[in-house]
Amino acid sequence: MTRTIKKYANRRLYNTDSSSYITLEDLAKMVRDDVDFQVLDAKSGDDITHSILTQIIMDEEAHGEQMLPVSFLRQLIGMYGNSMQNL
Repeated sequence: MTRTIKKYANRRLYNTDSSSYITLEDLAKMVRDDVDFQVLDAKSGDDITHSILTQIIMDEEAHGEQMLPVSFLRQLIGMYGNSMQNL
């Protein structure tokens, strides 16, 4: 079952399953625990899961040991706008 997380304009994340506010760290733990979730913008209803997962990666890289080598990051950036983006 996919859990629904709502993100409010005040940057707070609300887990509708547990009826509680959570943090990005909580979402990172959910990923590690293989919990399926979807993050929706509370106002528009848009699926913003991709941007939230990207934000978690950025936070992990900024606050911990850097796991993504610069060469990989360059390759990743290079994929935007070319045929690999369709995959």
